[in-house]
Amino acid sequence: MTDQEHPRYEKARCCHCEGAGCIYCDKTGYVLVKAPSCLCRHCGGAGCIYCGFTGWAGLKGKYDE
Repeated sequence: MTDQEHPRYEKARCCHCEGAGCIYCDKTGYVLVKAPSCLCRHCGGAGCIYCGFTGWAGLKGKYDE
């Protein structure tokens, strides 16, 4: 199995709420992103539709393993 099939995820602080908890991070203050974590190339961490308003690239989806 490759990393493409089963990527490794790490916890990153939600840029939208800065860890306070919001609807984009399910009120936890953190999101899971593909390792190594990097800010969204479209918004630079400000939050946009491409990163689910969390500010991170490689966001783990609801149905991802």
